[in-house]
Amino acid sequence: MILVGIKLMLVGMTTVALFLCLTIVLIQLVAKLTAGFAARELEELAKEKRRRELMSKTNKERADLEDDIAVIAAAIAAYETERLARS
Repeated sequence: MILVGIKLMLVGMTTVALFLCLTIVLIQLVAKLTAGFAARELEELAKEKRRRELMSKTNKERADLEDDIAVIAAAIAAYETERLARS
């Protein structure tokens, strides 16, 4: 009876070990087959990151320009208000 249990245990453990080895081999195979796709995907992600950085830089410069215009407009309004108050 004990020998049957040990035999069953060995068969079960061997089956699990073989399944895990097969899974590892299949994962490595898929990794090799999709390596080109992954490289293109990483390249596209890098391009997108550079594009976003340029856009944020452009938006920041645009925001700085709008701030400058607002300051100039406020200075003109204050000058005109002060000039009208003197008249």
